[in-house]
Amino acid sequence: MTTATAVPRSPLRSGQFRRVVAAEFISSVGTQMTTLALPWFVLTTSGSPARMGLVFLIQILPVPLLSMPAGLLVARWGARRVTVVGDVCNAALSAAVPALYLADMLPFWALAVIVALFGCVASAYLSAQRMLLTETIGSDEGLVTAGNALFETATSTARLVGPAIAGFLIARFDALDVLWLDAVSFAVSAALLTGLPRRAPAPQAPPAHNMAEGVRYLVRDPVLRTMSLAVLGYGTLMPVVMLALPVLARTRYDADPHVAGWLLAAWGGGTALGTVAVARIARRVPPVRLAAAGGLGAALLLWFLPWDQPVTTLALTVAAGCMFLPGVTAPAVALMTLRPPEHLRPHVVPVFGAVVFVASPVAYGVAGLLFEQLAVGTVLTAVAVLASLCALLLLGLARRPGTR
Repeated sequence: MTTATAVPRSPLRSGQFRRVVAAEFISSVGTQMTTLALPWFVLTTSGSPARMGLVFLIQILPVPLLSMPAGLLVARWGARRVTVVGDVCNAALSAAVPALYLADMLPFWALAVIVALFGCVASAYLSAQRMLLTETIGSDEGLVTAGNALFETATSTARLVGPAIAGFLIARFDALDVLWLDAVSFAVSAALLTGLPRRAPAPQAPPAHNMAEGVRYLVRDPVLRTMSLAVLGYGTLMPVVMLALPVLARTRYDADPHVAGWLLAAWGGGTALGTVAVARIARRVPPVRLAAAGGLGAALLLWFLPWDQPVTTLALTVAAGCMFLPGVTAPAVALMTLRPPEHLRPHVVPVFGAVVFVASPVAYGVAGLLFEQLAVGTVLTAVAVLASLCALLLLGLARRPGTR
């Protein structure tokens, strides 16, 4: 008599994983709508790219500044609890902007405060999301890389859908009206994650010891150190490209919000296609080699952005370049969450997040000033040069003996 052997179900097909990805997609759609609506509101009302860049800077700045205490919070509360509380806070903040605007109580300083609070929440929210994802699928390197790629698929698909919807709504209603939908999306995300089972926290060493060890581990490990430097480069350059898209819509394409929406949608659509490809090959290609290939492809496509071209070809160029970005981000996140010892992971991941985000506030602020002083094509050419250097760094890591 032959007994059939049950095939274990992949964690990527579990209900918990699907709920985490669904929550990410829904909240990201609202966030990506706001990513267009809020800077478009600032740009069209003030006419200043520098002020638009300042809004991005204020939102991102708390992330690197608060990453260390955020790691302690995630370690103490757990990833699920931090993510749910973050969703609730983000829903309240999103609703506060249009509510205050309707009450004629939204001066620029008040908007800046709300945007800064978004950044404070994100300092713990972003790393908690990644830890929650790892908790649902285990510690297999290939599975975690594939899971991160699918997670990025949800995020990048939202980047495709969100800006396009926002451009449509902004043209017919008002930019700040879009934030009501962002608030709803965070509320739905919190509801999806509320029922997930809690995971008992790993035994923790004293917090100060763990934070110091997390930094030391990241610096000592050659793979994580080199990967962090490369991701730092892309974390500096890609915000400049994103900020350039509404500027291009305003200066080259008759200040059409539809164009701005479609360019940001092309960014998300290309990234979505890239994440699907990464999810399919992640278990066959070592993470370091995958990151090198992704970095090289993205750098090559960035050289086509400075050209003065029809909006259709520009959107295709943006989409093609962004197809390669998940090849860098998914392996980097997988390595950061799996290479350190388990008790250090809640502290190494926020340190890595700080590395990624530390350059973003500077990039947004400087980019806004550059776009006021220089032609957008000149700035984008400099971005392509620096991205090529980051790709060479990853290629050197992939050729190093003993790396995976």
